[in-house]
Amino acid sequence: MKFKWDKKYLYWGITGFLVISASSVFVIGLSSIVDIISAVFSFLAVLTPVLYGFIIAYILAPVATFIEKPCLRRLFYTIQDKKRERFLKKYPDKEPPPKTFPVRKVARVTSVAITILFALALLVGLVWILLPQLIQTVTTLVNNMDEYVKSVTDWVSGALANYPEVENYVLQITDGISDKLNTWLSSELLPQMNNLWNLITSNVMNIISVTMNLLLGFVIAIYFLNSKELFAAQSKKIVYCIFSTKHANRIIETARDINKSFGQFLTGKLIDSFIIGALYVVVMNIFQMPYAVLCGVIMGVLSIIPYFGTFIGYIPCMLLMLLADPIQCLYFTILVVVIQNIDGNILAPKIIGDSTGLSSFWVIFGMLVGQGIFGFTGLIIGIPLFAVVYSFIKNRVNKGLKNKDLPDDSNEYRDIHHINEETGEAVMFPHPPYMKNQKGEKPVRRSFRFTLSGRTKSLIKAKPIKATKPDSVQGGKKSDKPEKTASGEKSDK
Repeated sequence: MKFKWDKKYLYWGITGFLVISASSVFVIGLSSIVDIISAVFSFLAVLTPVLYGFIIAYILAPVATFIEKPCLRRLFYTIQDKKRERFLKKYPDKEPPPKTFPVRKVARVTSVAITILFALALLVGLVWILLPQLIQTVTTLVNNMDEYVKSVTDWVSGALANYPEVENYVLQITDGISDKLNTWLSSELLPQMNNLWNLITSNVMNIISVTMNLLLGFVIAIYFLNSKELFAAQSKKIVYCIFSTKHANRIIETARDINKSFGQFLTGKLIDSFIIGALYVVVMNIFQMPYAVLCGVIMGVLSIIPYFGTFIGYIPCMLLMLLADPIQCLYFTILVVVIQNIDGNILAPKIIGDSTGLSSFWVIFGMLVGQGIFGFTGLIIGIPLFAVVYSFIKNRVNKGLKNKDLPDDSNEYRDIHHINEETGEAVMFPHPPYMKNQKGEKPVRRSFRFTLSGRTKSLIKAKPIKATKPDSVQGGKKSDKPEKTASGEKSDK
């Protein structure tokens, strides 16, 4: 007797085996989740230089592109053309030699070298300038705290001499703040600054590891910048190999949107912050304000954070100015207002533009969500990341509305009370009296007619008519008269 396989039971058996196997793997994974997470972090720690290199290359790519294409390539091609013209003038009967100079390759290597050297010089310069200035500022504050408090007290007494009650109240507040600040500076911060060398020597291996990873990151960034087109082409090849053409096109288009949001926003913010910091340093040095370099670096670095960065940086700088000279604090406040207006009206629109496509509310919302998830880094990357999510949701909503033959413009829904389920006609809100024109007629409005049977949409210029009142507006009573729609036709219910 020949045995026959029953495919139904065979499929059931395979399905049961796969379900049991997957459940076992899931249970084992949950029981050893700590080991799995530690293994993942160990693997990521090995790839730390590659991650540093990718981030550095991503930030410096626009700078390298600007140096290469508009500057170096144009310069090298101009030199070649000039040599060719001089040869033709000197030897008009001879054919000029062929162009053998590799302009693109030389321009790429030179631009990458200039960009990396500029980034290293900027990083080393900031540390070299900021660290001694920070130590000197803290030491000066601790040593001259009594003089600073006395100058602030004298200024408050002179300004509020005619208001003794307010003067006593303000002096009590300033005395309390100065005592707490002096205690914190002398007992906590200054000993830590004095023990900075001991802290560095005790963590020398960690510092060497971070430094080596950063240097390796710059080396890897050179490869990324030199072969960025090749890496992009290889990524496209892998995507088209794994996914279908339709889904691959969507993935590549989404990657372009992410690159546009992140790249333009982050690079623009860095350039804008560098210009702002330089402006603070130059202007404060011209007017001989104290702590020019320190305040300029603080304001420039914290201005990377949208909206709130300037206020966060203004508080410590304002306190430093107030202790040094209250009048200089007033001048610094005016300077902050002026530079912020220049940045908001001139620099930021030119450098960053509308890269995210978000309104002010969604910018603050994305920044708060990013800070809650990623911490301080989320204040910077939260906005472009939320812009990508917002764009994805917006595209899906617009596609769903298009499938239903509904308009995707939000303004079209301002005057719509509801859409008639039977006729597919948009029923508008009734006009209030103040919207009437001088002749007492209703203004001409555009309205959409939705035909549910044919799933079509037509844009109609309607005549001045009386809009249909919904049932709730008519006092809850349903009218027996035929409903007059926005297109001027009568529909019997």
